Amino acid sequence: MKKRYGVICYLPGKKQDEVILVTSRRSKNWIFPKGRKIPGMSGPASARREAYEEAGLLGRIDKRMKFRIATKQAGEKVELLLYAMRVDKLLKRWPEARQRSRLVISRSKAEKLLDCPDTSLALKKVLGRNKR
Repeated sequence: MKKRYGVICYLPGKKQDEVILVTSRRSKNWIFPKGRKIPGMSGPASARREAYEEAGLLGRIDKRMKFRIATKQAGEKVELLLYAMRVDKLLKRWPEARQRSRLVISRSKAEKLLDCPDTSLALKKVLGRNKR
């Protein structure tokens, strides 16, 4: 089974936190940034790098907020490890900006755009825990 590492990206707001999604390259579905483990890097560090490359996000990962999700990608079983990441900065330019779109939206809108119910549930848990 393949492993992928990703982040549930949230941007702290005064009234409510916002969520950041990107489009996948192939299907153009809205997803959280994710990818393979980078040699020499930990899972959380690899996930953080994916957030930078795919969405132009800089932030801090909360290693205690980790979600393990079984899913499929291109017909193959994949174990997806998602970490919560508080976004500190959204860059105007990033490596995959021409290949993907980025969206900053409310949790309720993000839940409607995500295809996988388990990722929506993980999102609820992250934002529920980070309420002020």
